[in-house]
Amino acid sequence: MKLQEYQSKSLLRKAGIPLPPSTLATNAVQVKRIAAEIGYPVVLKAQTLEPGRGRAGGVRIVQDEHQVENIANQIFKLILNQHPIQFILVEKAFTFSKEFYLAIISDLNQSTPLLRLSEAGGATFLEPESFRNARTIDRKIDINAGLKDFQIREVMTGLGIEPSLWKQLQLIAHKAYEVYRKFDATLVEINSMVVTLQNQLFALDTRISIDSQSLYRQESFSDAFDPSYFGWEERQALKYDVDYHGFAGEIGCMVNGMGLAYLTIEELIALNVMPAAMIDIHGGATSTSIASSLEMLLISPRVKAIIINIFGGMTRCDEVADGLLQALSEGLPKKPIFIRLEGTNGDTGLDLLHKNENLSFFGTTEALVNAAVGWLRGEEQ
Repeated sequence: MKLQEYQSKSLLRKAGIPLPPSTLATNAVQVKRIAAEIGYPVVLKAQTLEPGRGRAGGVRIVQDEHQVENIANQIFKLILNQHPIQFILVEKAFTFSKEFYLAIISDLNQSTPLLRLSEAGGATFLEPESFRNARTIDRKIDINAGLKDFQIREVMTGLGIEPSLWKQLQLIAHKAYEVYRKFDATLVEINSMVVTLQNQLFALDTRISIDSQSLYRQESFSDAFDPSYFGWEERQALKYDVDYHGFAGEIGCMVNGMGLAYLTIEELIALNVMPAAMIDIHGGATSTSIASSLEMLLISPRVKAIIINIFGGMTRCDEVADGLLQALSEGLPKKPIFIRLEGTNGDTGLDLLHKNENLSFFGTTEALVNAAVGWLRGEEQ
């Protein structure tokens, strides 16, 4: 779950990270009053989770009071991807000499958080190419030991950062990691950490994402959740309590448990293939949630073949079969489906499914993936 910029900055400010003075406004009159209190120049920032607010005119620097109300009204009239702007963050603007990127990132490939420091000030984790032409250094963080001073010194010296900034940067890095751990974040990003003319570090732009699986213990964020920013698949996943992850490939996958998810992805990558989507139905899934998951894969225009890799425990195989048959009876697009179904009530589940001619059955993950990739490559030839 992504937080709005003002929400991210509130967490970081409370943690002790230096940020410019800023206040949230809901109309142009408030913007003018707040700007006068903060002192010009100010920057007006449209608050939205949609990308491209800067290009759309949603971030504007205002030098004096003569234009501030007019510019604020222009920003409030913006609509980005059908989302109107409801809030503007009014923030003190100041000149800086350098900018850096700092983040604590959940690296799913390495199953560890990373400290990343880069010369690519203004870059973003969501766009890997934005780091391409800049020196960038990552350090793995042991979650049992925490972020260590020597790791921060390594990235600072590796980038040649002036020693006069070390103490400030070390504090910011530690505080960012504290926020990451305390709030079950998957990303704490300062995507412009600037050096002012007074040689002070400030976090100008920030982004925080909270692990949606942890919201039961992060109740303070429940009001911040806005499902309208999610695509149809993500909203369906939330509705039926399954995890949906989109990728760039052409094979849709349904599994129960992250162990099978990682194993399936590893087998695909070994064959130089990426999935189109990975849906984890979790343990104890119902036939309704299973039917909805298969529906997402059958409807998706990117998905050409489907892998279903289920090892039943709490998830009963006959329940899985019922859900699959529900979706297959809905008149949805027909696609080849490759199935491995073992575990609790496995024989019953397979008996229910064997009558469907669009299904192929396999006993191991390796055979399952090989068959799906083989079919896909045969189609492409």
